[in-house]
Amino acid sequence: MNVLKKALVLGAIGAMLAIPGYAKVVTGSQSDANLDLKYPLVYTDSAYAQQAINTDIANYVLEAKDMYYNQHIYKVAQNYKVTYEDSQVVSILLTTYYYNAGAVHGMYKTKGLVYDKITGQRVPLYNYIKIANADQLQVGVLSGVLSFYNGAHRKVDLPRGWRVTYASDNYCLRGKGNIDLVYQPYQLGPFSYGTTYIGFNPSAIEYFNRMNS
Repeated sequence: MNVLKKALVLGAIGAMLAIPGYAKVVTGSQSDANLDLKYPLVYTDSAYAQQAINTDIANYVLEAKDMYYNQHIYKVAQNYKVTYEDSQVVSILLTTYYYNAGAVHGMYKTKGLVYDKITGQRVPLYNYIKIANADQLQVGVLSGVLSFYNGAHRKVDLPRGWRVTYASDNYCLRGKGNIDLVYQPYQLGPFSYGTTYIGFNPSAIEYFNRMNS
């Protein structure tokens, strides 16, 4: 483990001593002239799980810092949102923004991170939903079985001329049994749509699991 990653992990463990009881998520940050990183630090009742989760998150922080310091990208930022949490799991959307000098606009990528707070391990999508292929998602969106959302998480139609070309395993939990697949800008719509989501409600999850069992 390199020095930066060790510092991130040890800092998270040390801060735990001041946070009693039930697990929670707080914000860690690092900054420089054109670097503004805000990322989650997850605290659980299990020291092992906590270290595993924060070590995994530290990898994304290190990637963002590498873009800035080593790849010489002009501007890099990072932020996050907790989309769901209960006593067993925590679901986080972590977004990294980057802008190359001279580019028409910046770009960003969003990663869904769903952790088991008991084991500290990522929970794979197939633990919740079985998806056979992209065609199933395309039909589901067009038929209304699945919902399609833009970056503001507002329900919209799949833009004309765009189609689902792959089944994403990048996802987040939304609560009340709802799950969103995450797609990056330009994957399911123009840049103005931002990050897009294919949404499963509990009925759609049951249908896909029954269809693909």
